[in-house]
Amino acid sequence: MEGVTAATYALRRWILAWALLAAALIGGGHAQDETAPEARMSAPEGAVLLSGDDPAVVADEAVQAWLDRPATALADLLGRDANEVCALLPDLVAAPPPPEGTRVNLEDRRELELDDPDMRRFSYSAVRPADQLDVVQVDLQRVGDGWEAVSVGFRVDTVDRGWLGSPISGGVFAGLSLLVLALLLRPSPLRRVLASGTEYVREHRRLVFGTMVLLYGAFALGVWSGAALPPACDDAVLAVLGQALGQVGATDALLSGDPLRLGVTIFYQNFGVVTLLLFWLGLLFGVPAYILAFPQFFANGLPFGVLYDVTGPVALLGTVLLIVIELTAYFLVVAGGGMLLVTIVRQGFGAFPLALRKTLAMLTIAGVLLLAGAWYEVALILLG
Repeated sequence: MEGVTAATYALRRWILAWALLAAALIGGGHAQDETAPEARMSAPEGAVLLSGDDPAVVADEAVQAWLDRPATALADLLGRDANEVCALLPDLVAAPPPPEGTRVNLEDRRELELDDPDMRRFSYSAVRPADQLDVVQVDLQRVGDGWEAVSVGFRVDTVDRGWLGSPISGGVFAGLSLLVLALLLRPSPLRRVLASGTEYVREHRRLVFGTMVLLYGAFALGVWSGAALPPACDDAVLAVLGQALGQVGATDALLSGDPLRLGVTIFYQNFGVVTLLLFWLGLLFGVPAYILAFPQFFANGLPFGVLYDVTGPVALLGTVLLIVIELTAYFLVVAGGGMLLVTIVRQGFGAFPLALRKTLAMLTIAGVLLLAGAWYEVALILLG
């Protein structure tokens, strides 16, 4: 392309490399407690989907074609055109080829029951490198009188969060919200903890300020990187983001139109997953929380950069306050880990109870902010 310098190409390739890493962090950073088998691998873009009359034969051929796909190293992508990399991005994150040396026993084919008569699912025993046992799964869809392979890959155990949509969860969330509101409106233990947290922030104002600058900088760098991606990458980044949202149940909650279900899902993901992960890492003397936070919030900024480039600033004005609320909550928890480390360094391990109180105070402030943020986000979504 005329007018595009070699430096610009190098910058775009660097951004795309980070985008690959970031998208993997977005899609892979979810807790996995209760698991429900679900195939997440789809056919590569541009691939010829296998089809035929015998579903078992089609499934076997799909597995063999998947095994024959060459692995793509991240270093190899840096030499490609930006548009090529973006075309490959969703598939490389959502449906990577198998590691070299993967073996699948095609004789051990088993059909799994599905409610949809127009879908068939088969599983195969497999062995990854280093003799790690796994399961490969193939989904077929009826096309006319035949069958077509629509997905193939390792079976992924994803989080089963159906309980988030139950009336009980919605009632608990509503009750918790009312309780927190009542405690904030009158003298209460919650208000005392928040007051103590405010004093801890003042005591460690340099640490908190530095944490905010560092992590808001990481997010801003992600936004800038997303906006700097070529237009061909817009769909790729949004597709990866959409998959990540689907994995945490946000898509189903949004489609339900139920404000309580949506609020529960948002608060659980923001506080129960992201914030608590940062909290536990912060208890390991703070450093791991900072190490994780920088790439994580860079990754979180990427889609906003793409959305800014696609929709423009006016359409995103309503989300600015939401971004500030949620990011400030996360960053305070990270800073809480830093407070723990600084307190122990200054006063010795005998001050660990005080250091822990500081960290818990930051967690409490974050919880209140994210509870308010969840309701605000529900209002933004439902009001369009």
